[in-house]
Amino acid sequence: MLKINEIFFSAQGEGVRVGIPSLFIRLSGCTAKCSYCDTKDSWEKGDFINEEDILETVNTFKSKYKDFQVVITGGEPYEQDIRSLVAKLKQSNFFIAIETNGKDFYELDIDWYAISPKDVLDYKINKNLINKINEMKLIVNENLTLNIIKEIRKIRDDFPMFLQPDFYNPQRYKDVYSLYKECLKSGIKNIRLGFQLHRLYGIE
Repeated sequence: MLKINEIFFSAQGEGVRVGIPSLFIRLSGCTAKCSYCDTKDSWEKGDFINEEDILETVNTFKSKYKDFQVVITGGEPYEQDIRSLVAKLKQSNFFIAIETNGKDFYELDIDWYAISPKDVLDYKINKNLINKINEMKLIVNENLTLNIIKEIRKIRDDFPMFLQPDFYNPQRYKDVYSLYKECLKSGIKNIRLGFQLHRLYGIE
């Protein structure tokens, strides 16, 4: 049984794979509880669903939309044991992406790791996750500085790092662009401006 907040079909709204048809499995539970979180109801709200019913729901969407990736998100997915679910999704040949804050890790058969280190967790990344990162997203607020970005970039410089605005504060767009230019002047590699496509389209 897994505690699920929601399962829904949409398009990937962020990062390198933006616009790709996606079925999102949003797990409940997150101990970080960032003040700027845009899915706060996933911290606690959800229903316990067995894997067979989750897979049945996934297959229902597959019969409608044919081709999509599965994105496991939250909440924080690593706060539940999803090994069996991921294994069964792989048996059905799904491309699987996961969105995580990077604090915790156990081995999963995941195709794409999107990591978003959080200020409330001191931007810590589990050492066993470092070599698996495909992209990173950093929320720009008063706690994210150029020096922090430099320290994070030291772990690896070959994956794209997106600077994302805090969407509850319109001023953040200016802050993001300002920090983006600082990064470029400092020679930080693979830095990009981020956004959320689904907000522009008014979809989940």
